[in-house]
Amino acid sequence: MDKSIWKQALNLIRFDPGIDKFTYDSVLKPMEVVYCEDNVLVLAAKDDYCLSLAKGEALGKIINTAIRSATNMDVKVKFVKAGDDNAIASSVNSTKKAIREENLNKTTPTGLNGDFTFANFVVGDCNKFAHATAVSVADNPGQKQRNPFFLWGNSGLGKTHLMKAIGNSIIANYPKKKVLYTSCEAFVNAFVACGINNSYQAFRNKYRTIDVLLIDDIQFLINKEQVQIEFFNTFETLIDAGKQIVITCDKAPSNLTELDNRLTSRFQDGIMFDIQPPDFETRKAIILKKLEGENFTLSDEVIDYICENITTNIRHLNGAFNTITGYMALSNGELSLEEVQKIILPLVSPDKKKHLTPEIIINAVAKYYDLPADKLTSKLRSAEISKARNVAMFICRDYLELKLKMIGEIFGGKSHTTVMHSCTNVDDDPELKKEAEEIVKLIT
Repeated sequence: MDKSIWKQALNLIRFDPGIDKFTYDSVLKPMEVVYCEDNVLVLAAKDDYCLSLAKGEALGKIINTAIRSATNMDVKVKFVKAGDDNAIASSVNSTKKAIREENLNKTTPTGLNGDFTFANFVVGDCNKFAHATAVSVADNPGQKQRNPFFLWGNSGLGKTHLMKAIGNSIIANYPKKKVLYTSCEAFVNAFVACGINNSYQAFRNKYRTIDVLLIDDIQFLINKEQVQIEFFNTFETLIDAGKQIVITCDKAPSNLTELDNRLTSRFQDGIMFDIQPPDFETRKAIILKKLEGENFTLSDEVIDYICENITTNIRHLNGAFNTITGYMALSNGELSLEEVQKIILPLVSPDKKKHLTPEIIINAVAKYYDLPADKLTSKLRSAEISKARNVAMFICRDYLELKLKMIGEIFGGKSHTTVMHSCTNVDDDPELKKEAEEIVKLIT
């Protein structure tokens, strides 16, 4: 798909009886293609009036129909105002995200799709034991010492990915086994529906005659006593028959005090693993793996900055990557570190000083010492400038937790040793350290 599809679509629209000459010449013809990739087309209208017409139901339908006819594909079309780079990036990012979610939701009767595998799961110190056990469960489902397999941890750490990878692996290696993935919420809703229709037997036939049950977010059973009883009986039936059960939860079984003790006791009878937030190396490996499928690269300093500042979970890391992807499409694959810092500022992990950036720090320090900000990143080495530069570097190290190499790049290409020496000067001088703290307070 290339930008010429808009010309092809215009040729079709030209002969549409619903389009008058004014609309064609003044609204449609001036539109430009600002993004055209991965079945996403973003058209820029020349002003707010033209944009409102393009987004209208009548004209929007004509445009979409013409583009589908020209490409014979299901193209996602978005409209923005010319020159609004933020809107363009947002449109690209949100549309690509919607397409990914549509693909993820294309599931089989097992409730699974092929996108979650062991091959595309990034292994690190935070999850290596859980991953190894998951592979073992998939290779030999139903073994007593690993049944049930209970994964717990905060949201966005990869529990569901591992669970679905188990299911997909079993389907590939044991095609005759019946595998079923369900969220606990769906299990609860199905049980409630059975009460309305008096069809409990059909419900039990579905969940108690399978070989592998994968149930996500078991904490959803809390405060649902009747469903807990039903799940306990389903659990017992499957375990007694040597069938494999995999469960995920946001808490360890021992902390699920609101659940029936019989259930939490059974959960602890198999094998349990908690998954921790990804460490820096794992976060970097995730970004590098995602880059394999893209037609652009990110510099090491940009990757390091992302991985040092997006720390809470993998979903936030993916969100930062997808946002940057949208902007990269508009900048011919080039973004500076400063631009990336601004882009992902709203996504920076809560425990980071997300209201601070190197640019803000440099400006604040320069103002505090009554100096031009560009002097701090220059090669000038007067006592006054060196003092201010040392303080700014110290704040970047201690409050933004940036690596020394990155700080050196920010301050005009200073060496790792120079940055380390500058920070040490502040560490060893109580007065300078106090001034640094005052500057941070002024900023915050």
